[in-house]
Amino acid sequence: MLAQYYLQPDMLLWHTFGYYHILAMLNCLCTLWFINCTAKGRVAKDLAQNLHNALESADPASKLAEYRDLWVDLSHMMQQLGKAYSGMYGMYCILILMTTIVASYGCLTEIMDHGLSFKEAGLFLIAFYCMSLLYIICNEAHHISSKMGPEFRERLLNVNLMSVDSRTRQEVHMFLTAIDKNPPIMNLNQYTDINRKLISSVSIDNYL
Repeated sequence: MLAQYYLQPDMLLWHTFGYYHILAMLNCLCTLWFINCTAKGRVAKDLAQNLHNALESADPASKLAEYRDLWVDLSHMMQQLGKAYSGMYGMYCILILMTTIVASYGCLTEIMDHGLSFKEAGLFLIAFYCMSLLYIICNEAHHISSKMGPEFRERLLNVNLMSVDSRTRQEVHMFLTAIDKNPPIMNLNQYTDINRKLISSVSIDNYL
């Protein structure tokens, strides 16, 4: 906001105090999403890395069954995270979208009407800040979905089924079926999926 004070000639210093609580809310919500996604992604990564330990144990079929239950619980927690915060982060994404559109439109109209100035730099800074927040949210959701989905499935597909017993082969197939039937997709209560495609959608909306 201090940058806006210096870049916007018509903004007074006391005007900035009306925005600090909004910036704090935006940053805190983004940090909360980052912490939740990072924690679940780290658990999924550790679970995938320990798969070979389960296959080398005395009873690999039982270990794989336990890992499968853990994976299903983790996938359910990830989906419940999006449902629990659907209203809050739905409004968050709408706020970011509208702010980016208004700031981009204002920047372009000022450039066409009056040419380049520090005022346009301030509006561009607002749009860049909002898109950075959206990138963090979408990128973290993409990473956790990849770690729990494609990367986990790849590790299971790389298991040499000819070197394990029939129970273990069955558990591997059941594990792959569980991943297919419970796709780890972060969404806001079925309204929209949170992934990198959302950034492209917002960019297209800004262009239109």
